[in-house]
Amino acid sequence: MASAYFKFAYNLFGDYYYKRSKNYFSLRRSILSNRMDIGYDMYMSGALLASIICALMSLLGLQIIMAYAGVPDISGSRINFPEWTANYVAYKPILIKVIGSILITGSVFAVVYRVFMAYPAIMAGDRKRNIEQLLPYAINYMSAMSGAGVLPVDLFRSLAKNEIYGEMAVEMRYLVRDIEILGHNLVTGMKNVAVTTPSVLLQDFMQGAITVVTSGGELENYFNIKAEQYLVENRQRQKEFLETLGLLGETYVTAFVAGPLFLIIMVAVMSIMGSSNLMFLYLLIYAVIPIGSMMFIVLVSSMTPEA
Repeated sequence: MASAYFKFAYNLFGDYYYKRSKNYFSLRRSILSNRMDIGYDMYMSGALLASIICALMSLLGLQIIMAYAGVPDISGSRINFPEWTANYVAYKPILIKVIGSILITGSVFAVVYRVFMAYPAIMAGDRKRNIEQLLPYAINYMSAMSGAGVLPVDLFRSLAKNEIYGEMAVEMRYLVRDIEILGHNLVTGMKNVAVTTPSVLLQDFMQGAITVVTSGGELENYFNIKAEQYLVENRQRQKEFLETLGLLGETYVTAFVAGPLFLIIMVAVMSIMGSSNLMFLYLLIYAVIPIGSMMFIVLVSSMTPEA
């Protein structure tokens, strides 16, 4: 359910976004794929309100900083201004304050708004990884249940209750919801999941299952074939990931271990000889290596399949 914050934001800006649904088609799809229990218009209303609040807070913080530290004096420009501008030199601090406030406030507003816009797609991508990682094992579970004579609806219901299958269980809950609460039949429920899921593999699996059901085929055989196919593909993806991880490991050792160590020794020796500035050494130790290592960790984390 939407929080009181989003409801308040919707009361302020909901009509604006409701009338522009065609402009937010990709966002609406990302919200649906991410299984967020909120409408796009309410979500974007919250995004706009959060952007305004953050922009105003940054403006207030900037004013407080300038009040205590003073307005920075920007000089040394090589731009030749007309002579008549000399009469307005006294207003330069005010101009710097106004322009700086506009730039900072506008930047904060744009960044926060863009983060809200990108968040559903990013989270949908995480769900896609989780679904495709667990899909072969979920199909194995369905194959075993189908072999025991369990009906397809009961099979999907059992999978939906099994938390061990993560986002696959979430997708099955929406399938069960369409059948039990919305009154759709099994084929329609599977079509809805196929259309809204972020995973291409699950979409392909659902479309194949729909074909089998509508043609009167046996789901057990289909589950067995798909389970074997996805397990082979999953092993191949893991093998490719390990090879990529090995390459990234070699790159990290070269760029952030051996390379910086060589530079540190070289700069230290040159500083002893009096021909080098230690500022580069400080930047290398306290900025380049930590930031580069953090970026490498984020890169590896984003590429690592869910366990």
